[in-house]
Amino acid sequence: MVALENQGHQSPIQLIVDGDYEGTFTFSWDSKIQKEGWQEDRISVENGSIAVAFFLILELTDFQIAQQSIIGTGFDYWLGYKSNHPNYNPDNFLNAKLEISGINRGSEAVINQRVRQKIRQIGLARDFDVPAFVIVTEFGTPKSIIIKL
Repeated sequence: MVALENQGHQSPIQLIVDGDYEGTFTFSWDSKIQKEGWQEDRISVENGSIAVAFFLILELTDFQIAQQSIIGTGFDYWLGYKSNHPNYNPDNFLNAKLEISGINRGSEAVINQRVRQKIRQIGLARDFDVPAFVIVTEFGTPKSIIIKL
C-alpha cells in the first residue's frame, strides 16, 4: 500500500500482470497508511514487491512460499507445491525458486532490463534442478512481470 500510494495511487487499483502469466487484479485497502513509518522508498518498494509476488505465486501457480533462501544463492525464496497438489510432499517442500524485484517507477525498457538482470541472476543457481520464477513489480503503472524458467 505504501509503495502504491507513494506513486499517487489510491484504493482501489488495478495491477496488470504480464509475461508467462497474464491477468489483472484489483487491490483495495481502507486503512490509512502511516507513511511517516516508511521513510525509505527502497524499503517500501522491496516489501511491497515481496507482498505482490507472494500473492501472485499463490493465485497463479501450483506453489506456495516454503522458506527464505540463503543470501548468495541467486534467488530469494524456495517454493513448495500447495498441499492439494498431486506432487505435494511434506518431506520435500523445496520444489521451485523465486527471485523478486521491485521498481518504484520505470519505463517498459527499465522493467525489461530488470527482468533480464534477474533471469541472469537466478540462472546462476543451477545447482538446483527445479523450476524458477522471476517476478518484477513496477509500482508506477502498477505492473508485474512473471517469468517461469
